[in-house]
Amino acid sequence: MHLAQRAYVLVLLTAVLCVVGIWSDEPALAYLWHIPAALLLLGLALEGWFIARLPLEAQLSSAPRAFLGRPQPATFQFANASPRPLAVHYTPAVPAGFETLARVRRVRIAARGTVRDPVTLLPVRLGPQPWPTLPARVLGPLRLAWWTRPLDPHSRIVVAPDALRSPVRPRGLAGGARPRRVGGAGAELHQLRAYAPGDPLARIDWKATARAGALITREFSEDQHLDILIGIDAGRFSRVRVGRLDRFGLYANLAARFAEVVTHHDDRIGLMVYADRVLASCAPTRGLSGVMRLRRALEQLSVQAAESDPTAAAVSIRALLKHRALIVLLTDLDDASVAEQLKRAVRLLAPPHLVLVAGVHSGEIGALARAEAREWQDPWIALAAAEHEARAAAQRLLLQRLGAPVVAAPAEQLEQAVFARYEALRRRRRV
Repeated sequence: MHLAQRAYVLVLLTAVLCVVGIWSDEPALAYLWHIPAALLLLGLALEGWFIARLPLEAQLSSAPRAFLGRPQPATFQFANASPRPLAVHYTPAVPAGFETLARVRRVRIAARGTVRDPVTLLPVRLGPQPWPTLPARVLGPLRLAWWTRPLDPHSRIVVAPDALRSPVRPRGLAGGARPRRVGGAGAELHQLRAYAPGDPLARIDWKATARAGALITREFSEDQHLDILIGIDAGRFSRVRVGRLDRFGLYANLAARFAEVVTHHDDRIGLMVYADRVLASCAPTRGLSGVMRLRRALEQLSVQAAESDPTAAAVSIRALLKHRALIVLLTDLDDASVAEQLKRAVRLLAPPHLVLVAGVHSGEIGALARAEAREWQDPWIALAAAEHEARAAAQRLLLQRLGAPVVAAPAEQLEQAVFARYEALRRRRRV
């Protein structure tokens, strides 16, 4: 309970009358301060009785499923079944899986009415998120005090990995490119492109040529159904923030979107998430069922406080895969403590598999190494940053010498870089 302005007026009046009664020689003024004090106490008692029986409810209106890193509109709805209007102050408390909304919000609810207060939620952690109690206070009917009244929305939102914003479409010219089966040993039209000298005349698409006004060649690709497994590092270093998400959230979103791209090519997709032990694994599966299995597995996972063990994960991956596959390891490429284990993991997997190692390359450390010195400690910081950059570059070079393609890119470019490398490997039939 917190006194309101009207209550402070009565407290001040009580104090003034008490002082007047003490200083005055009139006996009638000695007990005059009892009147405002009694009014204040009686008013607070009445308000406490009213608030204890106040029919006030709160609900959260939002989609039952949110996507990691994607802002989602929601509405707090308050229902007042009492015959008096209410003034309510509340803090929009959110679960740990959402970015904090710290500002106190104020609403006024009409008698026997409802009010809706829209907010925007940002999911930053996967999994089911039960909504906590909202800290709130209600102004009493006599406006003497603000009374604490926690409100329980009884809501639950599941945070899932994000999906592709637009459906995956075949690459090629906009003028009629469409995949279709053609005669031959499992050949499929990959795309239409501009004619290049030396292309066989039989591959010229004359209809597309007429539409475009220039020679257009058909480019074919043979059917190639790959097994692909995504390995995600959920160790303690994956808790490092990159923008609004941590690295594990970034990897989870990348894996979910990558699964959609993979199934577009009719490849099989699997998953393994590990820290000091294997946390979840799914054998490669084709089609929508494989995408949904991967997404459901990711929804239940979070970053672990333990160190990562890529070697143990590699042993489990070899036992899980029955055929040659493309293994995409999403891990930290800058952590020197796991460099030796990552090297052993690549040697365990390749051959027979092709391992693609991808991770976030932070530009902040490079900026520190090249920053102009302004304070006495800046040269030492630059030397440490340069050493860190050199060690990370040596680790990437070692992995490449072991035959593992490496993708190191800033967080906002990592997804497109992995997709592009997958397309290149697939086109070159490296798997």
